[in-house]
Amino acid sequence: MSDKKESLLLRLVKYVLPIFFIFASFGIIVTAFVFKPVPEKKETIQVLPVVEIIEARSKPITLEARSQGIVESRTETLLVAEVTGRIQSISNSFFAGGYFKKGDPLIEIDPVDYRANLALSKSRLAEARLAYEQEKALADQAREDWESFGRGEGSDLTLRKPQLERAKAVYESALAGVEMAKRDLERTTVKAPYDGRIHEKFADIGQMVSARQSQLARIYSTDTAEIRLPISLKDIEYLELPESYSNRSANDTKPRVIVRGSYGGEQYEWEGVIDRTEGAIDPKTRLSYVVAKIEEPYKKNESSDRPPLKVGLFVEASIQGKRIDNAFQIPRKALRENNTVYTVDRESRIVFKDVEVYQTDTEWAIITAGLEDGDRICITPLEYAVMGMRVERESKESIKILKTEIN
Repeated sequence: MSDKKESLLLRLVKYVLPIFFIFASFGIIVTAFVFKPVPEKKETIQVLPVVEIIEARSKPITLEARSQGIVESRTETLLVAEVTGRIQSISNSFFAGGYFKKGDPLIEIDPVDYRANLALSKSRLAEARLAYEQEKALADQAREDWESFGRGEGSDLTLRKPQLERAKAVYESALAGVEMAKRDLERTTVKAPYDGRIHEKFADIGQMVSARQSQLARIYSTDTAEIRLPISLKDIEYLELPESYSNRSANDTKPRVIVRGSYGGEQYEWEGVIDRTEGAIDPKTRLSYVVAKIEEPYKKNESSDRPPLKVGLFVEASIQGKRIDNAFQIPRKALRENNTVYTVDRESRIVFKDVEVYQTDTEWAIITAGLEDGDRICITPLEYAVMGMRVERESKESIKILKTEIN
């Protein structure tokens, strides 16, 4: 009997207990699923790119081309001694940087020998003139005698024609000698050929100089400064430059130019005109050259402390070009690939606009078509942009209204 109870107990443990554990586990799982905590729902926040916007305004725009160059003098001269001698005096302004006026004496060479030579030349002239006058009288007498006693035409020797020609030649030679002696005496005083300034001097008091060999100074004019400016062939399209032709016709348009130079840490401006266009294009750089002219570059401006526009100064130039009656000037960074501009509509969505670009430089782009007044242009660089993408504007206080200045 006891054996049957043990067998029944073993069967109960073997079959009933696993089923019990299965149902208990299922109940635990169902209970955990039913009573699990519900996660709190959070609202999804969309992060929009913040962009800076400018408002497009069309206005008349005067185009310009930018260039740079070195200031040069219009006229530069190397003074050379025209007579031989010792320098006995120099002008008080005969130093590097000294100013002078046309006709001012700069150097005096010892004139004693040249005065003596002039006196000797005058003496020879007097003797030659006397001989010439005497020979004229003898020739007149010979002609009268022949006419009174001779027959036919007398020979040249009988009429003293060769003797008269020789006397005349000696007289003219003596006259030329006096003129040369006067000229040499005048050349002992070296005078300024124009209003100018000393660039560099090579001689001083007591120095012996030789005619047509010794250099005295290098000088340059101060009435006008010139700047040779390179212009790309593309920029020529925007300019109206002076041009000349072989049949003597010419375009006398001389556009305004503003040159800017740094002096003593300060930036200064000078105004001038484009005086001429050079006759060839540089084959290496494919650039054309124009010459800017600045009048009276060394004159003191009473209304400012602007220094003189000195030779050798590096300057940047802005050349006034053609005028467009209706165009938009936008920052260069607002122009995207394929001449596209990103605008922002009233719903703050990106709208692509194709535009016609007339001119660009490192800072600005001139747009002649594709934009309208009031268009809000995105000038913030975007790594990725699609049509209709939403953006967020900067605060109203930071929105900039683009103002095109008329030059």
